[in-house]
Amino acid sequence: MYKRLASALGAFALAFSAEGALASCGSAFCVLNTSWATQGVGHEAGTSRLDLHFEFVDQKNLHSGTKKISAQDDTEEILEQRTINRNWVATYDYAFNNNWAISASLPVVSRSHSHVVDPNGLDTGPTPESWNFNKVGDAKLLGYYRFDNEKNPLVGYGLTFGLKLPTGSYKVANGDGAVAERMLQPGTGSTDAVVGGYYSAPGFEPDANWFAQVLYQAPVSTKDEYKPGSQFQVNVGYRHPFAGDWQALLQLNGMIKGKDSGANAEPDVSGSRTLFVSPGLAYSITHDVQLYSFVQLPLYRFYNGVQLAVDWSVVAGVTARF
Repeated sequence: MYKRLASALGAFALAFSAEGALASCGSAFCVLNTSWATQGVGHEAGTSRLDLHFEFVDQKNLHSGTKKISAQDDTEEILEQRTINRNWVATYDYAFNNNWAISASLPVVSRSHSHVVDPNGLDTGPTPESWNFNKVGDAKLLGYYRFDNEKNPLVGYGLTFGLKLPTGSYKVANGDGAVAERMLQPGTGSTDAVVGGYYSAPGFEPDANWFAQVLYQAPVSTKDEYKPGSQFQVNVGYRHPFAGDWQALLQLNGMIKGKDSGANAEPDVSGSRTLFVSPGLAYSITHDVQLYSFVQLPLYRFYNGVQLAVDWSVVAGVTARF
């Protein structure tokens, strides 16, 4: 069980897009896969796993297209200054048998944001606004089906499907009563369908492994004239064990996010195409309990309009099987 669970930590997946939330580090969440059902881990009937991880995502640089720009180059009516996200994401997995498993995840979002309205003072003069909140975000409930592979049981592949649920508020206001724009809210107000597939196989050396996953997420029900853009993700990862209980991890996390739409959306400054590299380490405390951490760095970023982006993000967590 140790080898199988450790191998899950180094898997690479989740899609060319976003988060336990499906969002890139260019938005509010990091795209890292801690879904054991997609990482080549055998599912025994009655097996449970609990994963808890923390994400630090600091959006403080203005980007337009593929370029970093200065505040002086931003001609939008609102000058975005900074968004700091400190997210806790809890995920519970349960395997009914070797083929079927479910996963439920819930984020808690701690977010601070500041911007300046009318930065050039053309109307009423520059007006600074800020929000700082700690709220539950949107939950996700997924199912996994793993196909039988009697010819080569070390190679796994299957399907992912489920829903992102509107459990997070989309009406958070600051102390002055100003409601934050929908992209800043802890929830989108939408119910999204999630579908995808995954593949895992042994690596080049004993106890090493790699996996890949694609996911597509799109809203099927929306509220208050806001429809978040659909997301497409493709991730690939590799794990290499070394020094006893340590594993070196590497992921490539890509995302394509469509523009938001609706009367309460800002389509001109939403949507992106991003690719991140995420090196990391994992340490096995016991056969069933592991610690892991990642640093996520951008390789390619394209943003529609002017958006805040990050230079680096950090993820650290613990996973336990019981």
